Amino acid sequence: MHFEQLTKTSIEILVHLTSKIRESFTVRQIAHAIGQDYRISHVMTMRLAKQQYIIAEKRRPVTYCRLNLKGNSSLLAYIEGIRVNRFFAKHRDLEIIVGELLSKIASPFFTMILFGSHVRGTASEMSDLDIIFVIPDRKFEKEVTSAVGSVEHISPIGIHEIVLTSDEFMDLLKQKTPNVAWEAVDNRVVPYGAQALFKMLEAVL
Repeated sequence: MHFEQLTKTSIEILVHLTSKIRESFTVRQIAHAIGQDYRISHVMTMRLAKQQYIIAEKRRPVTYCRLNLKGNSSLLAYIEGIRVNRFFAKHRDLEIIVGELLSKIASPFFTMILFGSHVRGTASEMSDLDIIFVIPDRKFEKEVTSAVGSVEHISPIGIHEIVLTSDEFMDLLKQKTPNVAWEAVDNRVVPYGAQALFKMLEAVL
């Protein structure tokens, strides 16, 4: 997938902003986070703003930057894919579990969000893998829970699944108060259905 003039630095900026989807950062904070020279980061950030991939707001004496969710679900799904690949490169055991789950769910219409201690990097040997499944409606729930039960039976890591319909998930997002949906969004890895997630976020942010 190609997006206009996405340099390595531009990608790193987007990866950082995507990981903190509700937050804004100064260019200096972004440069520090991605380990890049300030001047280069400034040029690339302003280019991303011109491309309307991010929003840059001047609040004297600095400019704050955040993701532009409007109309960019394909781009953000691509960036989320980079985050997923980096996460699984460090957590091969979780990649295997997720792969098994995806192979057992026939329906293509869902979103899978990993969150919790395994994503935060605070998991213990007793920690379950927390997953939210967002499904179109409840008739798909049995398929998801059956897949989880089948994989969990042979998995060395427990799985704690939460199954929500897209309407239920959206209702939680619209509250904009602490709840499981925002907990997942704010600290997440999305191995499947990222574009649908970003479209839902576009509607509420």
